[in-house]
Amino acid sequence: MDSFQLSPGVVIDPDRGEAFVMDPGGDIVAVDLTNGSELWRSEKAAKPLTVSGDILLGQAEKPGPANALKIVALSTSRRGEPVTESLVPLPPNVHPMIDQAANRSFTTRAHPQAGEATLAWEFVERPLRGMAPGPLQVLPGETPPMISTMGVPPGPAIATTALPSVQPVIMRGEVRINLSSGVVAPALAPHLASAATMPPSGPAVPSVPSGTSIAGVPEPQFLSVDGRHILNSERIADDPEWDKYQWTLYDRGTGARAGAFRAHLRYAPFFVADSRAIYQTPPYARKLGAQLVEEPPQIRAMDLVNGSQLWSHALRDTTDRRPRPP
Repeated sequence: MDSFQLSPGVVIDPDRGEAFVMDPGGDIVAVDLTNGSELWRSEKAAKPLTVSGDILLGQAEKPGPANALKIVALSTSRRGEPVTESLVPLPPNVHPMIDQAANRSFTTRAHPQAGEATLAWEFVERPLRGMAPGPLQVLPGETPPMISTMGVPPGPAIATTALPSVQPVIMRGEVRINLSSGVVAPALAPHLASAATMPPSGPAVPSVPSGTSIAGVPEPQFLSVDGRHILNSERIADDPEWDKYQWTLYDRGTGARAGAFRAHLRYAPFFVADSRAIYQTPPYARKLGAQLVEEPPQIRAMDLVNGSQLWSHALRDTTDRRPRPP
């Protein structure tokens, strides 16, 4: 069975029963899907992209010369030993970053083929600006204040107008990487893209294709990331209860019930491995008694027989969560 992504930076190899994840420390870590144990880690790359045979392609943290995107091939059968390194040239001012900033992001997608992988990248830079001030409000009987700005003679305050719209700059490109030699060949030259073609932000919720839902299973029905199972999520408790949703999973091919457990989210990316449901949770904070407990992003494995958690593994948080400028 082909590998797939649970989310960007979390690659699943179902044949080996392993997940390759971005560790909070900056490494790639191989995780055993059965018990959550760490099998090996590599500091040569930071973000796993795809698996082809026993080769894992990963994006390195630091760029190569001239800001090139560095791609490292790791051997999964030799505990992450590096096999090749590839340098993908990028246009000037394109930053091959892993963590997302408030005004820019860089994403990579890799698709394995026979003996090679196609790597597509996208860089988006948005103008970083504050909110336009609204009209100045003056109470009845008050005198409007005098406002002076550079290049504008002093005078009575007037209502401001909205700032003009500025479109983001979007650059895209595509290359082919030979998995044996690491040689890079252009597949699609870097080009400017229109903001109208930009995909919506945020993770997509994979709904079941029309006409393929399971009869007798209540709506909504959500599709697993590998397309093999269906989830029905039902709210069974009020807000004071943390795990307020009941997740019930079904085999998409047979319609048989695979099991159930409780979660605090209505939906999260998931798949089923044997009798375990594995899903990803975003970072959150909750109050336990007088203590505020903060949790990082994680992948979790739940026992579909008794609904208990089997293991969890922390993930690197690549979202910029600093306060935005006013």
